[in-house]
Amino acid sequence: MTTPAEAARKALRGRTRLINDTAGEVRKLLAQADRQIAAILAAAPSDYQQWLLPQLQAEIRRALAVTGGEAASAVDLGQQAAWRAGSTLVDDVVAAAGVRSALPQLDVQQLTAMRGFLTEKIKGVTLEAANAINAQLGLVTIGAQTPFDAVKQVSSILKADTQRRATTIVHTELARAYSTANQARMEQTAKLVPGMKKRWVKSGKLHPRLSHAVIHGQEQLVGAPFLLEGGAVKMMYPHDPSAPARHTINCGCVAVPVVPGFRRTTT
Repeated sequence: MTTPAEAARKALRGRTRLINDTAGEVRKLLAQADRQIAAILAAAPSDYQQWLLPQLQAEIRRALAVTGGEAASAVDLGQQAAWRAGSTLVDDVVAAAGVRSALPQLDVQQLTAMRGFLTEKIKGVTLEAANAINAQLGLVTIGAQTPFDAVKQVSSILKADTQRRATTIVHTELARAYSTANQARMEQTAKLVPGMKKRWVKSGKLHPRLSHAVIHGQEQLVGAPFLLEGGAVKMMYPHDPSAPARHTINCGCVAVPVVPGFRRTTT
């Protein structure tokens, strides 16, 4: 028979896979764009800086617009899955504790707003990349750098800067969707399970934020905030959008339900 601890561990492993797989899909799309743009530049004549720059810039912008749309679709699916998984974690842990309930689906109004924010943010990343790439090509026309140097800068923009930023956004926003649904489901469940609490669990990263490691294991009633930095910062759940960015960006922490009578729901 599955215990609450086993249910929580299984759910959290699934959360990690979901976020990593979605980020990996976005990185794959950006890598494809990098290869496509490299081919566009390789096919340009050597004197493109004199007569073909506008056409090149338009072609690069179109290529990255397509990539932005595909990446937005990928993260949208991932975010919806993260929302469902955050709610399911609570259901699975509570069921493993022997509590049977038939709760309604969560209101998706907040998820809808989050989806719109994330897809526009991912599209914005590729638009910014297009602008940065075209700016590098523009430097060639005024003799500020050679075409060879421009091509190196273009590859760096996509392989390093854009991928890093996109990965950070995916990790942060999918984790936020997961935690938001998780908290909402715990609030629903707490009405049926008097005394239910939530526990802060630090990320499995090698070097988690010190302030988050310090409160690892902290328990609060479902309707009360977690206390960080000696109580100076209050967060209803990991990735709480009302918290300072230093506590939410790339955070890997989670909250798990604590059912009365089952003191440990995760390790």
